[in-house]
Amino acid sequence: MKAIRKTALAATGLVLALGLTACGGGDGKASGSGSGNSSKGGERKAVDDSADKALKTADPVTTLKAAAVKGAQQNTYRTKGKRKTKDGEFTSEGVFQVKPHAADMKDFGARTEDTPDGVNHIISVNGVMYGNTVAVPGKKWWSFELGKDKEKEVSEPFVRMSAALSTTRDVKNSGVETVGGRRAAHFQGTVVVSELSAYKGDAMKETDRDFYAKDLKAEGLEQIRLDVWVDKDGLVLKTEESGRSSKGEYRTSEEYGGFGEPVSVQAPPAADTAGLKESMEALAKKK
Repeated sequence: MKAIRKTALAATGLVLALGLTACGGGDGKASGSGSGNSSKGGERKAVDDSADKALKTADPVTTLKAAAVKGAQQNTYRTKGKRKTKDGEFTSEGVFQVKPHAADMKDFGARTEDTPDGVNHIISVNGVMYGNTVAVPGKKWWSFELGKDKEKEVSEPFVRMSAALSTTRDVKNSGVETVGGRRAAHFQGTVVVSELSAYKGDAMKETDRDFYAKDLKAEGLEQIRLDVWVDKDGLVLKTEESGRSSKGEYRTSEEYGGFGEPVSVQAPPAADTAGLKESMEALAKKK
C-alpha cells in the first residue's frame, strides 16, 4: 500500500509540477546565389546580433513576468529533464496538454522491486491517472480517478518558476546562452522560501505561490538558486533549481519544447489495468 500511495503522490506532483516548453521556428530559406546569398547571410547575422543584444540587456523582472504570462497561454509542450533528490538521480521525458488535461511522463532511475526496469511511467487522461505496476498479477497498470478543485489549480512549472524568480531581490540577467539550439537570456536569483510564502504582489498567483513554497518545504529547503532561460519570443526554454537541505542535495533541470504541437495521449488497455483498490489488495497480500 505504501508503494502505491508513494507512486500516486509522486505522480500527482509530477503532473502538476512539470511545465511549459519552448520550441523554435526555423530560419527562412535563402534564395539566389553568389553575392545575393552573402548579402542575406550578412542580414541574418545582423538580425541575430541585434536579438542577442536585446536579450543581453533585457530587464529581468519585466522579462520574467512577461514569460510567465506568455507561458500560461501555451496549451501543449514537451519536456526533458534531470533531477537529483534524496530519492536518487533520475532523468525524465514527457508530453503535456493543459486543457483538457492530458500527460504522458516517464521517469528513468534505479531498478527496484516496484520498477524492475527502472522506468516509472505515468499517464493522465480523461480525469484518470495510470501508472505501470508489477504488483497485480496479470495487470500492467493501476489507475485512480483524479479529483478536481478549480480553486486549487496551479500553473505549469515553468510559469511558476518564472513568476517566482521575478519576485526575488537578487534576480539578475547573466547574459546570453544557447539552449536547445536557440539563444536565450539567462536569469538567476535566490528564492527564499519564507519570503516567497509572504509574497503579496501581482507577479505570482496565490495558488502558484502556495504550491511552489509547499513543494520546496517538502524537500526540506529554506532557499534555492533558481535559473530560467527565456528566448527572444518570450518563451521559457529551460529552468534549473539547486539547493541543499538536511536531506541532502536537491537539483532539477528541465528543458522545454514543442509549444503548440499536437499531443496524443492514450489510456492503457482496460484489460491490462487494475483499479487502485485491486492494486492495494494485491500489495496487502504480499506483506
